[in-house]
Amino acid sequence: MIGCQKSNNLNYIFATGGTSGTYYSFGGSIASIWNANIEGMNVTAQSTGASAENLRLLNRHEADLAFVQNDVMDYAYNGTDIFAGEILTNFSAVLTLYPEIVQIAATKESGIKSIADMKGKRISVGDAGSGVEFNAKQILEAYGLTFDDINK
Repeated sequence: MIGCQKSNNLNYIFATGGTSGTYYSFGGSIASIWNANIEGMNVTAQSTGASAENLRLLNRHEADLAFVQNDVMDYAYNGTDIFAGEILTNFSAVLTLYPEIVQIAATKESGIKSIADMKGKRISVGDAGSGVEFNAKQILEAYGLTFDDINK
């Protein structure tokens, strides 16, 4: 999902994600295409902490465009979950880029055959503050686990 705020110039900050993630490289590619094909356009892809931070950047007018997971956008708009008590409404959805499918993978040697088997194991849960991290928290909680039960 790309969120945005209204702006009157063609100089834009595009909040993406961490430099090792999909959002950053995808945002850089989109910015390059826009810059090369729209006269006077100047979009700068900015590395960020991803969805939650991107919504806060939009809300503070520190970014003009942003990649955001749609569930995280809903949490911000309604002040729930990772945005409990904090309602952000200074953004608009522009388009959906692709579905964000949750994938869980483990090596055979790890002994992990179910979510419950993750207890006590070293698990990658995504960047702090990212939608991926929050989805990992939700999945673990559905199985009675918390981040305290795993090694991040």
